[in-house]
Amino acid sequence: MSDISVKVFQAVVAGAAAGGVAPAELLAAAGVDPGDLADPDMRFPRAIEARLWSEAARLARDDSFGLRLAQRLPVGSLGALGFAVRSSATLGEAYARAARYLRVVAIGPSLEIQIDGDVARLRHEPPRSSPAPSRHAVEFFLGNLVVLARRGADPAFTPRAARFRHTAPARVDEHRRLFGAGLRFGEAHDELVLERAFLARPQAHAEPLLCEVLDQHLASLAAALPAEASFLERARAAIAAELAHGEPALPAIAARLRMSPRSLQRRLKEEGTSLSSLLDALRADLAARYLSESRDAISEIAFLLGFSEVSTFHRAFKRWTGVTPAAYRRGAGRPPRELPRAAARHPSNSTS
Repeated sequence: MSDISVKVFQAVVAGAAAGGVAPAELLAAAGVDPGDLADPDMRFPRAIEARLWSEAARLARDDSFGLRLAQRLPVGSLGALGFAVRSSATLGEAYARAARYLRVVAIGPSLEIQIDGDVARLRHEPPRSSPAPSRHAVEFFLGNLVVLARRGADPAFTPRAARFRHTAPARVDEHRRLFGAGLRFGEAHDELVLERAFLARPQAHAEPLLCEVLDQHLASLAAALPAEASFLERARAAIAAELAHGEPALPAIAARLRMSPRSLQRRLKEEGTSLSSLLDALRADLAARYLSESRDAISEIAFLLGFSEVSTFHRAFKRWTGVTPAAYRRGAGRPPRELPRAAARHPSNSTS
C-alpha cells in the first residue's frame, strides 16, 4: 500500500540538497524515480520512505538529519496541513488538527494526544503492521512538534521530556538543543511531555477563517484516501499469518502488531473480545471456506489452521457447526447452525 505523500519525499530531498546532496544521487540510492516527485498526487510505500530517510542522512553525513530538517522546513512544505496547523487559534488546536489530518500526509503513523492531570503527552504511534520507521523520520516528527510551539506560541519552549524508542545515536548535541535536558532513549514510546496548560497558549499566526477553509479541504483529501484497517482487522491478519506456524501464541501476535502482550490483551478487552475468541472465529471462518471451496484433505486443513491433531480440529469444528468436517463438506457448505461470527478475510486477502 502506498501511504506516504510525495510532499514528504520532496521535503527530504530538499533538506538533503541544502546539505550538499544532489537530488539525483539521493533518489538513485533510495530507488525512487525522479519523475514521480513531479506528480502532486503521488504516494509511496513506507518501506521506500524509510530507505529515503536513511540514504539522505548517510549521503549528507548528518546523524541528526531529521532534527535539522524539522527546524528549517518552510511552513508550506507539507501542503495544506502545514498552513492549517500554523493558523490554528491555540497550540492545542494546532496539535489536534495535525492529529486529525495526519493521514493526508502519511497513512499509518498517528499522533495521539493524552492528558494526564496537569501533563500532556504528544505520542507518535507507528503503524502496527510495518517494520519500525526510520529513526530520522521519528525525530523529524517530534522535532516538528517542538518547532511548531516555538514558532507559534513561545520561542523559548522546551518540553518537560522527550522520549524515543530507539537507542541513542553517537552524538546527541542537536537533540539536547531542541528537546532539552529531559531527553531519554530506549523508552517504551516516542513522545513529548509538556505542561497541559501550554496547550491553551494562543498562536501568533491564528487565522480562523483560513482554518475553516483549510479544514474543509483537508477533510475532502482525507475522505478520498483508502480506509485504514481497524485494530481488529490487523489483529485478525496477524493471527492468520501465525497459523502457518501452528497454534498462534500471544507473544508472536503481539510482536507482529508491534505491541507488548499485555497491551494487546488490554486493547482486545477494550474492543470487547479476546485472543481466543478471535482465533476461534477466524478458524471457523477459514475451515468453512476450505471445506467448501477446496479439495484439500481434512487432515491438511487441520494443519493449515494450526491444529496439531486432526481429532482436535474435528472436535472444534463440531462445536462451531454441530456437524463434523466431512458432513459439512457433503452438505455443500450449508451448516445446520450459524458459524461463530468472524469478519476476518482469507489470509491471502488480508490487509496487514
